[in-house]
Amino acid sequence: MSYIKPFSYDDFLTYKIQEDDTPESVAEKLDIDLYALRSYHNRYCESVEDCIGPVFPRHLKFVIIKPPIVQLTDEEKEQQRNKVVFNDSPGKLSLNYSHGEKTYAVLCTIENGKDVHSIKQQIKISWQAENAGFHFYYVSRDEALYVNDTAVNTMAQEIAQKASQALYPLLIVVDENGKWVYVNNYDQIVERWNETKNQIRKYYKGDQTEKYFKIYDKNLADEDSLFLSIQKDWFLNALFNEIHVQYPQDLSLKKHTSFPHLPNTKSIQYFVNQKIDEHLDTNNLILIDIIGKLDDSRTKTDFQNELNHPVKEYSDEKAGGNYTAKYYLNPNSYMPEAFIVNADLELDIPQKYTVTATHLDTATELVIASRQPLFVSETTIKTKSGNSFWYLLFTILIFVALIYAISKLYT
Repeated sequence: MSYIKPFSYDDFLTYKIQEDDTPESVAEKLDIDLYALRSYHNRYCESVEDCIGPVFPRHLKFVIIKPPIVQLTDEEKEQQRNKVVFNDSPGKLSLNYSHGEKTYAVLCTIENGKDVHSIKQQIKISWQAENAGFHFYYVSRDEALYVNDTAVNTMAQEIAQKASQALYPLLIVVDENGKWVYVNNYDQIVERWNETKNQIRKYYKGDQTEKYFKIYDKNLADEDSLFLSIQKDWFLNALFNEIHVQYPQDLSLKKHTSFPHLPNTKSIQYFVNQKIDEHLDTNNLILIDIIGKLDDSRTKTDFQNELNHPVKEYSDEKAGGNYTAKYYLNPNSYMPEAFIVNADLELDIPQKYTVTATHLDTATELVIASRQPLFVSETTIKTKSGNSFWYLLFTILIFVALIYAISKLYT
């Protein structure tokens, strides 16, 4: 035999009906939608006789009101954070749930002393397939490219932009640890490049154009040459940064990580601590922090001379440098909703490289989650839903060789 608690208005938030009150006047007084007022009361009232229609029943003394949604403070939100759930095995972030596509707005910033240059563009990542632990993603990009907040407008920049379009879409291969390891559609890219060259020659002729073509032809000589040239793409290195690995029990691991430097030098090596916060952040995202120091055999002079390996004839003075990164992962797909990666070199002229990205569909929410404005622009961008946001984040150079090629055209 079960016990059913008798109905009581004391169990609800109520409004006492006054003389001359109508459903419309009460809704207006309480700043509640009339339909919502009626539907909530009628859902929880004791009997059909107590339901509200166009007027209040004569016998009715109280209207049941929906409790207001409690707005939690940051401290209260912090106390209510949920723990991270690992779907495959404890401590394992897997790419097995990364199906679908994400469009990122990405900003790449290069600081060389007081000189600051930025490249912005929109990149789409689409999961295609999985085979023997390897995942395949199409990488496509919007044609609009902004260099230092300005759409490309010089001949050299336009040639470089048109030529780079032959690369996309890229079909890249990512290993089970979340590191991209190869390009899988070389033949398609070469075919597109040959067509693109003919199109460019219709508008641009001369030695400079042919000089650029030679650089590009060299990068596309074979599959390995293509991969080596595009391997320095800052965005792809930041997105697929070996964060999808098996973490130990304390969710913290130490490792070496690299960051692409100049196009003709080997990537910079850092020794970092990579840690997952065991709780979701206040926006229900998985937070990964990566912090480390330069750990490269090259000296300060080696870096300044853009050398791939240390040379004993030069000074043994070691360079300094720092690496920091934050990733905010979707707890269902384990793919980044936003991230920021910083790598710097403490040389006579300090160098700093920053890659910032935000998934466009959730850009406004994630900027709040990161507690920092990642980029502010005078231009207003519309999301798919039509809502505007002021943080215009765009992507990294199509690949770092693009900047190299542009500079070559001027020399």
